[in-house]
Amino acid sequence: MALDWNDLICTPDSDAIEALAASWSWRIGDAFTPLLFTALGDMFYEADEGGIFWLNTGTAELERVAESVPGFNQLLREEIADDWLLPPLIEALIEAGKTRAEGECYTYVTLPVFAEGEYSVENLNPVSAKEHFELTGSVLQQLQDVPDGTNVNIDITH
Repeated sequence: MALDWNDLICTPDSDAIEALAASWSWRIGDAFTPLLFTALGDMFYEADEGGIFWLNTGTAELERVAESVPGFNQLLREEIADDWLLPPLIEALIEAGKTRAEGECYTYVTLPVFAEGEYSVENLNPVSAKEHFELTGSVLQQLQDVPDGTNVNIDITH
C-alpha cells in the first residue's frame, strides 16, 4: 500500500485549532502560527519569537526543529520526517481498518507519556482533532508536575 501525503497529515478545522490554542496554551503560549498537523495529532508551528517547534500531543514534549519555514520544509523531505510522521504506523492503522474522516486524527487509548502507552495499532483510534487536542492538552497539563513513576488516577469528564 502506498501512502500519500494526506494519509500522514491532519487538517483540523478552525474550531479544532481554537481548542488546541486553549488546551495547550500552558505549554506553547499564545503567539504561534500552525504550519502542519500530523495524523497523530501533533503540531509543527512557527513561534512569534522565531523558530519552528514540534508539539508532541502524546507526551507534551516541545522541540525546536528548525530555524525557519524553508528549513522545516527541507527537513520534511529528509529521513527525520519519518520520525515525525511515522509512516509505517499510519500504514498499519489504515490496513487494520482504522481510517480517518475529514478533520480527524488518531488519538491514544493510553497516552505515550505512560509506560503502557505504545505507538501501536491497538492503542490508537480516529477521533475529531478537536476532541484529541482538548483531551490530550487537559490530561497532560494535569500531569506536568507529577514525578515520573507516580501512580495516578485520571478522571475524564466531558
